[in-house]
Amino acid sequence: MSPKHLSRDTKRFLWIGILPSALLYALFVIWPAINALMYSFTRWDGLSTPVWIGIDNFVNLFKSGSDFVTAIGHNIYLTVVPGSIILTLALFFAWMIHLKVAGSTLFRVTFFFPNVIASVAVALLWVLLYSTTEMGPINNIRQALHMEKVPFLESARLLQSIVPMMVWSATGFYLVLFLAAMENIPVDYYEAAHLDGASPTLQFIRITLPLMWDVLTTGIIFLIVGGLKFFDAVWVMENGRPSPATHTMSSLMYAKVFEEYNVGYGTAIAVLLFVLVLIITRISMRLLKRERLEY
Repeated sequence: MSPKHLSRDTKRFLWIGILPSALLYALFVIWPAINALMYSFTRWDGLSTPVWIGIDNFVNLFKSGSDFVTAIGHNIYLTVVPGSIILTLALFFAWMIHLKVAGSTLFRVTFFFPNVIASVAVALLWVLLYSTTEMGPINNIRQALHMEKVPFLESARLLQSIVPMMVWSATGFYLVLFLAAMENIPVDYYEAAHLDGASPTLQFIRITLPLMWDVLTTGIIFLIVGGLKFFDAVWVMENGRPSPATHTMSSLMYAKVFEEYNVGYGTAIAVLLFVLVLIITRISMRLLKRERLEY
């Protein structure tokens, strides 16, 4: 039934139901977003009166040697490198479980388990794993093999050290996401392909990937957004003091606002982060768009 054919009482009932949520959304999302946009054009320490400076904050973000430009590079690294590994492993293990390999039920639970742990707790766990003290199992194993201990948590190595943590913690989520899509594909397609002599690999390429493309696209978008917003692990592993060698856009924004009290500059980062996520997500959706297949 189209909105034009709804009775007046029905429309009134719908508005009454929507209005509280709309007001809360406007109060806690839209209004703060508008304020952030306004503050991004000011010089403000959060206490005194804001001073209008136009686009100076945005110009300063892209000056040569700016920490923001470096942070964008770190976000790109934390999006592309772990994201590629996560997608590959999630697709591989989801396909193996879909083929009902031995122990597939146990694998499903085991792989998903890290995803239920809070991100801060995951970061703290990996701080312990990477520790150079007697409590750090990775360096203890290296020492037992007569290899030198490696300070994985120093700023110069931190981004590389975060990659295994991201892969470990996120692969299970995407595995379950892709597996659900695979199990919705009718078995008849696979049976027909098998009768035609198609190998499991060819079935995956010709049947599974095309029919789960929408879900795969969703997974890629999730990874892109997560990589661009990455914050928790960097902040925890650097003990709340990230250096220019490890800052991401989110951690730099937090440091500028809550440590340096440069609220105008910090909100300019927030505005650009929002715009970047919006644009990159839109471009990704456009590039990954394919004709929808019905089954």
